[in-house]
Amino acid sequence: MKMRYAKGKLSLLAVGILSFVSIFVTSGILNAVNASAEGDEPRIISIYDSGSSINVKSDAATVREALIRAKIELNPGDKIEPALDEEINSKNFNINIYRGRDAIVLDGEKKLYVRTASSTPKDVALDGGVELLEADVVKVVPFNNLLETGTTVAYQVVRAKTINLNFYGKQIEKRTQAETVADFLVEQGIDSNTDKTWVSLPHDTKITDGISFAIQPQGKQTITLDEEIPFRETITYDYELDHGKREIIEPGKNGQKTVTYEIEMYDGVEKSRRTISEIIVKNAETQEVKVGMKVNLPTGSHEDWMAAVGISPSDYGYVNFIITHESHWNPLAKNRSSGATGICQALPGKKMASAGADWETNPITQLRWCNGYAIGRYGSWRKAYEFWTIHKWW
Repeated sequence: MKMRYAKGKLSLLAVGILSFVSIFVTSGILNAVNASAEGDEPRIISIYDSGSSINVKSDAATVREALIRAKIELNPGDKIEPALDEEINSKNFNINIYRGRDAIVLDGEKKLYVRTASSTPKDVALDGGVELLEADVVKVVPFNNLLETGTTVAYQVVRAKTINLNFYGKQIEKRTQAETVADFLVEQGIDSNTDKTWVSLPHDTKITDGISFAIQPQGKQTITLDEEIPFRETITYDYELDHGKREIIEPGKNGQKTVTYEIEMYDGVEKSRRTISEIIVKNAETQEVKVGMKVNLPTGSHEDWMAAVGISPSDYGYVNFIITHESHWNPLAKNRSSGATGICQALPGKKMASAGADWETNPITQLRWCNGYAIGRYGSWRKAYEFWTIHKWW
């Protein structure tokens, strides 16, 4: 069976589809038109220029472009907010222009001419390239040469004075505008009561650049200090290495500890100190050292050594008796209790340096000194021998 439709008429389904398409297309066209109109709509830009203002409609993309279109010129020293390359991203946008003016900055003997739009004295000095340190200030002062700058004021840089301060035991450097020590205490918020705070200078002392003084609290207090832990040293004696030579096998390194003390201070003098706590931050590393013990003895017998010194053969027996009992002819012999050294146990051993530079290891050099000692002190080796047999020392 064939379906027939009346000529010039549409079915309800077809009508519905056409209506939906029409609404969709119409809506899309209207949205596109509105979006296009909104994107092309000029922005309102308010330009504030040293007390005056103008409002302009513009589609400029940046501050720089907006000022060019508004035919507003900028001069050296002018300040713009926002910056020239700032993007204009809102319908209502503000631009502030601060016009530069001539100013003069006085910094000691220096006189700086500045073109600036800054309003604060500090910023004016910075615009002039002045480096300001801690506690330096800039003041507005009268300036009498109107023809020179077109202004009756100048910006004076007042440099702070440096104080070398021992503050609670720690050495620090401070800069200040204070006129006296008392003013400095107030400036730093330090209690000036002498029962609580000790100051090494009278409070009315005038502060000059480079002045030094100390501040300490009175009575008990706690302080925390970082301290080094000295490394220990282990020694290995090497009889193949020449005597006196010292070689570091493994370098030592100091450690570090943090110590808290309770100390009692009165008038800047520490009366007592007690350790409250101690924390090892880094252990010390032991240094390993090799010390040479090799001695190259002169050739020949003990009698040859005595002959080399010029000792009479009739005294050889006395000399041998004393030297044998003192050191067994060992030039490196050392008394642990007294520190006496060498074959005849000189005290201190460096006395023998008068007999030669090799006094520490050469027995002939040592014996030369011993010979002078025996004759100079006792008159002869025989008398020295007699003294030794009675006293067991000489």
